[in-house]
Amino acid sequence: MSFIPRLFLPSIPADQKEINLDESASRYLVKVLRLTEGSRFFGFDAQSSQYELSLKKADPQSSIGSVLSRTEKDLGAIECRIALGQSLPKAAKMDLILRQGTELGVHRFIPMVTERSVSRPDASRQDHKSERWGKILVEACRQCGRSDLPRLDPVVSWEEGLNRFAEFDLVLMPYEKEAPTLKTVLESNFSRRKILILVGPEGGWSRGEIREAEEKGACPVHLPTPILRTETAGLAVVSMVQFFMSQPPGQTE
Repeated sequence: MSFIPRLFLPSIPADQKEINLDESASRYLVKVLRLTEGSRFFGFDAQSSQYELSLKKADPQSSIGSVLSRTEKDLGAIECRIALGQSLPKAAKMDLILRQGTELGVHRFIPMVTERSVSRPDASRQDHKSERWGKILVEACRQCGRSDLPRLDPVVSWEEGLNRFAEFDLVLMPYEKEAPTLKTVLESNFSRRKILILVGPEGGWSRGEIREAEEKGACPVHLPTPILRTETAGLAVVSMVQFFMSQPPGQTE
C-alpha cells in the first residue's frame, strides 16, 4: 500500500514486542483504514521514538500491534530549537497556530495572557482546552510525519512568561515600531540555538511590555513584511528564523 498510517502511541519499553491498541486507534486502523492482520503501520511517542509495527490482531475494539523496529531520535542533533510564546488570540486562532506551528517545526508552545489579550482563560475550562490543544499537536505530528511531539506549556501570565526568558539563548519580539531588523539581530546571534519568539495579541504589545521584555533581555525586531495578524506573525517569523539559521554565515542574502 502506498499510504502507511501513523499513530501516536504510549511509550513502549525497549524489550516490549507487542502493544495493545486502545479502541480509538483500533477503530481507526480496522474500520476507517480497513487494515487486516499483517498490515504495516508506523507509530511515534512523546519521547520522539519511532516504531514500525505489524497488525497482529485486527479488532475494532482492541487490536494488537507487533513491534518490528524502533528508532530513537537524537534530539541533540537538532541545530536550532524554536519556542513560540503566543499571546492568547481570539476563538479558534490558537488551534491554527498550534497546528501550523507544529508543521513548521516549533518545539515548544508557551500560551500567555498579556495586557491586551482579548481572550482570557476560564479556569473551569482550561483543562478541557489544554486536552484539546494536546490532541491538535498529536494530529498535526501524525499528518506531517513529525515524530518529536512539541511541548505545550500551561497558560501563563505575562509576568510568568518573562521569567522563562532565562531558559533561552535568544528572545525575539516582533514589533511594528522602530526596532532593528530581524536579519540584523540574527546575524549578531548566529550561534544561539535555543530561540524564543514572542507574538503579541490582536491589539499588539503595550509600551510597558516592550520595556519589561527588554529589561529581561528580549530583542525587539522589525520584520520585512507589512503588519501581520497575530495568527500569521509567529508562523512567519518561525519560517524566517529557520531559514536564516540553516544557512552558513554570509550566505543568507
